[in-house]
Amino acid sequence: MKRLSEQRTDRAIRLLLQTLEQNVADAGTILDEFEATHDDCELCDSKQYNALNAGYFAMKDAIEKINNRLNKK
Repeated sequence: MKRLSEQRTDRAIRLLLQTLEQNVADAGTILDEFEATHDDCELCDSKQYNALNAGYFAMKDAIEKINNRLNKK
């Protein structure tokens, strides 16, 4: 039972990292497109852009924290 639990945890971490990494890539593409088509004033005023930007950096931070914990010995 203990081994199964550890295996499921390992799989969940891999899936979580994979999902976060894909979401970061997708959000980055969308942010780049938005930045290319809007001026600085529009970027500052867009609630959606700012929300996605906040989520983008939160996901990058989460990936870094997970990897740091996994690599800690």
